[in-house]
Amino acid sequence: MSTPQLERLQAHCQRLRLYQVAAELPSLLEQAAKAERSYTDFLEEVLRREVQAKTDKHLAMRLAMARFPFQKTLETFDFKVQPSID
Repeated sequence: MSTPQLERLQAHCQRLRLYQVAAELPSLLEQAAKAERSYTDFLEEVLRREVQAKTDKHLAMRLAMARFPFQKTLETFDFKVQPSID
């Protein structure tokens, strides 16, 4: 792919606020060309990555806004302290 065309695609992604796609576009295009992926498979992968990046970003933002004193997960919960919970 020519550099001007890649720059235009990245500019379009930036304008549409597809920041993850814009950042990963050269490598995604290269991988798709090597694997000879269909257009729909390529588009699905590109959009999946963008949705995941936005989901992760929004979760991190909500956690920061909540101002929890520390983060706990179910994996770190001590079930021995509360035996009625399984």
